[in-house]
Amino acid sequence: MTTSRLTLLFLAALGCRSTPTQPPPAAPPASSLQQALTRLAAEADGVAAVTVLHLGTGERASVHGDQRLPMMSVFKLPLAVAALARVDEGAWKLDQSIEIAERELRPGVSPIADAWAKGDHTVTLETMLRLTIQASDNTGGDKLVAMLGAVTPQLSKRGIVGVDCAEQEIEMFARVHCPAVPRPPSGWTFPAIDACPKPAPEVLRAAAQKEIDAPPNGATTDALVDMLARLEKGVLKDASRAWLRDTLAGTKTGAARLRAGLPEGARLEHKTGTGETVDGMTIATNDVGVVTLPNGQRVAIAVLTAGSKRDAAKREALLAAMSRATWSHFTQ
Repeated sequence: MTTSRLTLLFLAALGCRSTPTQPPPAAPPASSLQQALTRLAAEADGVAAVTVLHLGTGERASVHGDQRLPMMSVFKLPLAVAALARVDEGAWKLDQSIEIAERELRPGVSPIADAWAKGDHTVTLETMLRLTIQASDNTGGDKLVAMLGAVTPQLSKRGIVGVDCAEQEIEMFARVHCPAVPRPPSGWTFPAIDACPKPAPEVLRAAAQKEIDAPPNGATTDALVDMLARLEKGVLKDASRAWLRDTLAGTKTGAARLRAGLPEGARLEHKTGTGETVDGMTIATNDVGVVTLPNGQRVAIAVLTAGSKRDAAKREALLAAMSRATWSHFTQ
């Protein structure tokens, strides 16, 4: 057998020989922040999703960040973004006057409804946006949905995806409290909801759970911090972005949530959301915003929780612990 023939046989044998399988590369170790948030989320009663994103370096930590949960009044933040985009386009003006009809009034927290009862039936767009963000005015939020129309496509057009604003909040309230009653032809009002037969506790609980499992106004915490990152760099004109940031910094709700985990005086621009408690289970306890670190750098944090049976103080303490861990990680 010639040398070339031997060489060919040798090479063929090599080609048939199995190559040892290489082990996959080891996953990078979780950051101390990822570890802390994972531990806190595991201690929660119900579902707790959290995402943190350093808007300068891109460092990110996320626990259940891809799980879609109800935003509740957090949805008023993307509503404000869509409204300010209309202002930037010249379609709306902040000083334009908006008339509020009696059927559009919402109970609970609503300075706009309080003013309406005293005879003031109009409000400027700027005042409505400010009250909707800072006081979580329910009349203002549902009025914005009516004015904007299909909100989710407007957000998607501006690169904000995974944040769905599909309906007025009164629709969710009606589904929970009037689960077997057809929607009135002219739409739901709270007098109509009050007239519904009271559902049995197990029916209420099932309806509330459905809102957690398939929320029309829903988002993931990953999508919410990505929205905040986009707002930091664009989406709105400078004047509108500055107005929104300053307005969010004046939010009066949720003092025991993200705010409570930060040092006194730390700047937090945020929007809260709270779901109803039905048969001992709270649909949602949420807070989403941007905190400014002592060095001027900014960090977005979004926390959505759902289905907890704990009292309000314990639910809010979880959010405070998450913001405290975030602050410590980036300032140590």
